[in-house]
Amino acid sequence: MSIKLRELIRSIRASKTAAEERAVVARECALIRTAFKEDDNQFRHRNVAKLLFIHMMGYPTHFGQMECLKLIASNKFPEKRVGYLGLTQLLDENTEVLMLVTNSVKNDMNHDNQYVNGLALCALGNIGSNEMCRALAREVENLMSSGNPYVRKKAALCAMRIVRKVDEIEDKFNGKIGQLLEDRNHGVLLAGCSLLTTVLEVNPSYVKEFRRYIPPLVRALRNMVTSGYSSAAEYDVAGITDPFLQAKILRLLRILGERSVDASDEMNDILAQVATNTEGTKNTGNSILYECVLTIMSIEAESGLRVLGVNILGRFLLSRDNNIRYVALATLQRMVNVDQQVMQRHRNTIIECLKDADISIRKRALDVTYSLVDDANIKSMTKELLNYLLVAEPEFKEELCSKICMAVEKFSPSRRWQIDTLIKVMCLGGNFVKEPQREKFCRVVAATPELHSYTVIKLYFNMKESLTQEALVHVGVWCLGEFGDHLVSGRAVGPDDQPIHVTAGDVLDLLHDVVRKPPCAEKAPATHCLVSAALIKLVTRCPSEFDRIRKLLRRFDGSLHVDLQQRSCEFLELLSSEWDAHRAGILDRMPVNDKEIGGAETRAVGDSTIDGVPSGAGSGPGPMIGGGAKDLLDLNDLLDGPSAGPPAGGVPPTTGGAGGGGGGGGDLLDLLGGPPSAPGPSAPGPAAGGDGLLDIFSGGAPAAAEAPPMVAYEKNGLKITLFPRKEADGSVVVLARFANSLSCPLTNFVFEAAVPKYVTLTMQPATGQVLPPQNDMVTQTMSCVNATGGEKGLLMKLRIGYVCNGTPVQEMAQIGGFPPGY
Repeated sequence: MSIKLRELIRSIRASKTAAEERAVVARECALIRTAFKEDDNQFRHRNVAKLLFIHMMGYPTHFGQMECLKLIASNKFPEKRVGYLGLTQLLDENTEVLMLVTNSVKNDMNHDNQYVNGLALCALGNIGSNEMCRALAREVENLMSSGNPYVRKKAALCAMRIVRKVDEIEDKFNGKIGQLLEDRNHGVLLAGCSLLTTVLEVNPSYVKEFRRYIPPLVRALRNMVTSGYSSAAEYDVAGITDPFLQAKILRLLRILGERSVDASDEMNDILAQVATNTEGTKNTGNSILYECVLTIMSIEAESGLRVLGVNILGRFLLSRDNNIRYVALATLQRMVNVDQQVMQRHRNTIIECLKDADISIRKRALDVTYSLVDDANIKSMTKELLNYLLVAEPEFKEELCSKICMAVEKFSPSRRWQIDTLIKVMCLGGNFVKEPQREKFCRVVAATPELHSYTVIKLYFNMKESLTQEALVHVGVWCLGEFGDHLVSGRAVGPDDQPIHVTAGDVLDLLHDVVRKPPCAEKAPATHCLVSAALIKLVTRCPSEFDRIRKLLRRFDGSLHVDLQQRSCEFLELLSSEWDAHRAGILDRMPVNDKEIGGAETRAVGDSTIDGVPSGAGSGPGPMIGGGAKDLLDLNDLLDGPSAGPPAGGVPPTTGGAGGGGGGGGDLLDLLGGPPSAPGPSAPGPAAGGDGLLDIFSGGAPAAAEAPPMVAYEKNGLKITLFPRKEADGSVVVLARFANSLSCPLTNFVFEAAVPKYVTLTMQPATGQVLPPQNDMVTQTMSCVNATGGEKGLLMKLRIGYVCNGTPVQEMAQIGGFPPGY
């Protein structure tokens, strides 16, 4: 004979090793099997109870499943109770023998004893299969109308499983739900709310049909909120009347009131009462307030009610309980898209949560803070996040840096502010800035030529102060290689209007320090690869340091890092004399993606002054060169005078800068010196009287959309020819072609144009920044829109910059003489 359940538990607890425990369980299972074979009815329920305990410990007990079915068929309640308990624990809905118990469950549902009914309903509600639910749905429906509230409650809960398991009878219980929602018994009402919630989740199309039950739900909720409710003491929990039922009703109202103004109006008053009358000093009241806030934010509530809901969450943020603060932050994050302006009132409190000792609260607060950032508060919010970056823990800085970079990219008011802020992030947490953010920074800089000089100077001096931040060093090294010529040009001025003098030797000294002390020793090869690429780029930017660059590159040609060794060997080969004619073109600036250029055009550059030129003055893709920049500022005054100002036929050109003084060439003076009635500038082409393009314009106004070529500049081997063309929409597209007749390349070439205020100019990047010798393949396209419709002539003032044999040259030119109507 097997031992009692209590003795079995005592024996298992007394086992000192797992082997002893397995021996006790195996011995007892053998005795139980023997008893089952002998069909011992007297101790069957005791043996099944012991099997339940053994099952809880993880041992196999499948051999007792049939005994559970025998106990269920018993007429004795103790045996039936153990049988149903074993049925729900030892079997599941996929067990094949489960269908054998269907008839017993049906008989028990029709039993006179309410507790037997409850056992059958609980078993069906827990493990009922699809076939069982379909077979017993009618009995469950009948029990929902029982006069016993205990049975009605169990039947409603069982109906929830039937609704989920059987699709074709999902509406079978709809007619009974109204009775449940108007029941005075809290248990029945709670079960009815659960059933209706399940029905609406399974089939949302029923929402309109069940909105008629909003009044009884509101009435039940008001009775619980109002003091003096009858039998309130029976359901009181910490001073709150039946918080479970209140929470369930609030969730149901949330579903019924969503996207319905009329339904929301019916529940606005009760939600306001719940929000104001519920005491939030204990967790019970806070749970009701939390559900109330979710309901307010989900329905079409009044604005004042939404403010009340957000204020409740603001009070949660001030709680000492970490769980309450976490719940409040999680809820606020879900509500950002609902009413962000109201949430801005609690911005300071949310930011304070960034300093919480609990890291889960800090992470959630960071998510909410990022969600609150918009165009209006980007600067103040970024400042707060940068301040927090100073004191944040290392494990938190990576996510914080990522959030700051994403917010800056999305809402930055100008390119300069964006670059400034990203540099600050890299100075404070550069070791935690991921590779995608670094690459994005480089693309932003490359797409904003007006800020090349400003950025490279700022990065240079930040790197001089510290080489410990990896992201700062990596992007700084890249910018030094791409735009190092701006740094050593000597034309940049600091905030105090004093010139900034940085020699090519200083730049190489900094790169040498980076090689000796990389910010991260484990990633030194990656840093060295960037340094080698920067060095080879500086060959054309700093030609005076050619030998030193070669020497620095030779440090890497024997590296054990394969990529670094290959790079350095290829770069050293590029320094040989046979590559002299092609080196400038190979080491030209990296091209900018069209998408990045478009992003730069949609965002203001900022109010910075680079090399004495306002950041928005130039439109070219390359750096600005020279000291004649102020002439571009004077262009608006020059060209926006009275209509009797400069003649359309031509404006005398002005020149200046490091390339030498003088006019723009004798041909250009003759070209633009004609009377105002002169048609257009002459251009190389067929002789007069031939079939050339000039004959088309011999009658004055152009008869075709395309005008003849115009030589805008020709000097020192450089010739710039403009090819204007008027489009059907009235805009003028000008193609500029640059021809280099010298035997050496012209590097760092930049072509800039300025127009009067009544003309809108859009410039595309040039096809290259190096003009190869004896070549005219580099072009640049401009688009002009004349707001006067051609009443005022189209004028342009040009600035041309390039480096020839290591000497920077800058020239100015002015051109008019476009055909009438342009």
